[in-house]
Amino acid sequence: MFVYTGYLDESGTHDDSAVTIMGGLLARAQNWSPYEIDFDDIRNRHNFRVFHTKKFKNRTGDFKGWTELQQRALLKDLARLGNRGLAHTAFSTLDNADYERFYRGTNKTNKARFDSRYGFCFRLCLYYFIGETMKRRLRKNWPHLHIVMEAGHRNFGDAERIFLEVKKDLESKGCNMLQTLTKADKDTCCQLMMADFVAHSGYILDKYNRQIGFDLAPIAKLFPPKSAPIMHLKPTPGQLAKIRKFVISKALAKRDQKTHRPVERASG
Repeated sequence: MFVYTGYLDESGTHDDSAVTIMGGLLARAQNWSPYEIDFDDIRNRHNFRVFHTKKFKNRTGDFKGWTELQQRALLKDLARLGNRGLAHTAFSTLDNADYERFYRGTNKTNKARFDSRYGFCFRLCLYYFIGETMKRRLRKNWPHLHIVMEAGHRNFGDAERIFLEVKKDLESKGCNMLQTLTKADKDTCCQLMMADFVAHSGYILDKYNRQIGFDLAPIAKLFPPKSAPIMHLKPTPGQLAKIRKFVISKALAKRDQKTHRPVERASG
């Protein structure tokens, strides 16, 4: 049986951000050992211990005193590692204004529970990881999928709710793929450091797209990479509206089911 582990981290969750980003990596359990070896090689070559994009950008912590040339060299090596094909790489981009207008909406609906921005991005990445893992089904045996996220985020509870909801739905269909959702300390987990790098790279890409006035993603597809591509998950306003409609209809159906549930009579 194949066992997969996905690692996810976020970017752009500060109050003045125009977007919310979540990015990460997915690989079979045995692929993480060579991945960790390669990451340690990069860490030793560039003489740092922990990669945090915030400290990297501000040149604090392990990156205090670094030059721009040193930063570019590290980013180049991290990008190469991400594209080597040892893991699937993906990130989701959610426009915060579109989220409020087309998904949350101004008309609040009773009983319908909408994902937070963090949770919505998590759901997109989770579905992508599930889809990739499903491709490795062997006869009647489902591969197992574990998810690891950075400890300490205030919206982790929403991700946990979504994970358990999707897990329950899959199991009702006879699929036991989803196994565990756990938290880990980024300072001791190189996969979460790389997830941080992926998420922040997505944030920088979106920021640059806004500055130049158009999306570079369609142009990038004209030049396919020589190694594993990075999956970019970005819902349109129309897709957000459809998802909102689905969430509401699902909540109403659940409410009606409870309303028309037959009352059991006491025996005797």
